Amino acid sequence: MFTKTFRLSINKFGKSGMPATGALKTESKSSKQALVVALLLASMTLILYWPVQSYDFVYDDHLYVTDNKQVQGGLTVDGLRWSFTSFHAGNWHPLAWLSHMMDFQMYGFHAGGHHWTSVLIHAASVLLLFFVLSRMTQSLWASALVAALFAIHPLHVESVAWVSERKDVLCGFFWILTMSAYDHYVKDPNLRRYLLVLGSFVLGLLSKPMAVTLPFVLLLLDYWPLRRFAGSRTVFDRWVIPGGTPDRTDSLRLIIEKTPLLLLAAVSCVATVIAQRGIDALWSLEKMPLDVRVANAAVSYVNYIGKAIWPVDLAILYPHAGMPPVWKIVTALLMLVSISWFVFRKAREHPFLIVGWLWYLGTLVPVIGIVQVGSQSMADRYTYLPLVGIFIAVAWGVRGIVSRRPALKWAVMVVFLLPFMWLLPAARAQVEIWKNSITLFEHALAVTTINPVARYNIGAHYLERNNCRMAVPHFQEAIGMKKDFAQAFHCLGVCASREGNAAGALHYYGQAILIDPRLKISRIDRGLLLMQQGRLEEAVEDFSQVLRIDLTHETAHTNLGLIFLRQGIMGDAETHLSEALRLDPRSAEAHNNLGIVRTAQGRTEDAIAHFRQALTLAPQNTIIENNLQRALAAAAK
Repeated sequence: MFTKTFRLSINKFGKSGMPATGALKTESKSSKQALVVALLLASMTLILYWPVQSYDFVYDDHLYVTDNKQVQGGLTVDGLRWSFTSFHAGNWHPLAWLSHMMDFQMYGFHAGGHHWTSVLIHAASVLLLFFVLSRMTQSLWASALVAALFAIHPLHVESVAWVSERKDVLCGFFWILTMSAYDHYVKDPNLRRYLLVLGSFVLGLLSKPMAVTLPFVLLLLDYWPLRRFAGSRTVFDRWVIPGGTPDRTDSLRLIIEKTPLLLLAAVSCVATVIAQRGIDALWSLEKMPLDVRVANAAVSYVNYIGKAIWPVDLAILYPHAGMPPVWKIVTALLMLVSISWFVFRKAREHPFLIVGWLWYLGTLVPVIGIVQVGSQSMADRYTYLPLVGIFIAVAWGVRGIVSRRPALKWAVMVVFLLPFMWLLPAARAQVEIWKNSITLFEHALAVTTINPVARYNIGAHYLERNNCRMAVPHFQEAIGMKKDFAQAFHCLGVCASREGNAAGALHYYGQAILIDPRLKISRIDRGLLLMQQGRLEEAVEDFSQVLRIDLTHETAHTNLGLIFLRQGIMGDAETHLSEALRLDPRSAEAHNNLGIVRTAQGRTEDAIAHFRQALTLAPQNTIIENNLQRALAAAAK
């Protein structure tokens, strides 16, 4: 045994103990190959997504950027506080908010800059995934195949080309960074390295709660390729195992090792549920029964695989059609059971199959629809990380074929080159769909059957451009598809108001509120219209109702302050305007109105300060300038 080991050592190292020339050449060659592959992966990714620099903001981007005053304030102490305390847009993802703030500070309303940041994060994740898998498995080309599929697959375009999904690419980056930190920890399990794992995992959770399944994936990596189920050390051994000697059959230690991660994941889950309930995004069992959810989940698992193989007819929204046909449910269950039986049967011989398959099944659990959030049956963005499991199974399956039959190496390479020749154009075509709201939602209408949300968003695109003539027919068609479409009724009210039809506007706002009493925007717009008509008490009721739904609604506070100011109720006016400024220190309107209140209270110096701040935020506003001049004149007297 000693002789054999010694001879192996001599083969690798010279007599001086330094690496032998052959070993150095092999390592140098491998490093050069890895560098070339990395450059190709980065180039391919950047070229694919290059056009997004000229794209617009689209669906939901108003929540994240264009109508978000907190984000537009840039990276500030107040912004940092808001990021960690806000459930805005129905999520808790502080790091994603900070990322948007940084982008707005650099690019403002130039959407292309925001898009390009997402592309760069995605490209970084591609490279990191390649290097992490290469280091874990010592298989350069299989790792390159996984990274290439991750880089260019059309199903991933939604996550990269949609500014609102910054949270997805950020979470993906920190997910892979956690894998890298974990591999580093496994080589020498100590507290410092474990804290690196913990820290990168927390960053993933702060980006998007999708990371809650990562501890489960780390357990899969323990099985393969790290092979830690046979007595590997953990940082917790001194507390778990008497004498610190690992039990080679005790996999419980690996679960204990993941316990801090699981506890953090649980906290993230609670925060997500609170955030989703805050905007009524979670569907009740009455609205969608459990059997429908389970059936849709089974069908969706198979549909995702189908779209991974043949990525056509991809849409931003796949409307939920209720209970799928029986034949689809039966077929999906048979496929899932058959694949699961096969990979478990081959687990010992081909461990990468079960790891890849369970990675795919497990990471989709939070978004597969058992907990129904929103009206979609599935979404392309949900596959951003789960498909990595399928890619791993495919890549190492190909590697296994080549290793068993070297003569087939070139044939296999050609066979797998053909899908790339199909995937790249398909991905580019999918990227071009995200150019603007019209291209995005017209495509969705073309590839789905009944899609009122897509029709509504085309109308919203025209409404944003003040083209009600084009917008109204789309809202009407959306209502034709979905009779209780509150947002479409609201937009009809907006168009009626802009056309001077106050009675029609109030009617449509009323319809929207009747369908959805918690629709804040309809109450705000109706309240503003009532203010214009002098119906202040009715307006107060609408704004107050908004505050009963959301106590932090800055616009409601601002308008209540204005009404009380008009009525001479200075105490209530001051209370609401002060709260509006606390929520949005950049509100020129609130500063101006609070300046008027301070003037009426005889607090002229405070009034001047507010008018000056308002003028800084809204330069050349004649109303504010006049108020400031009057206050300065009063102070001079």
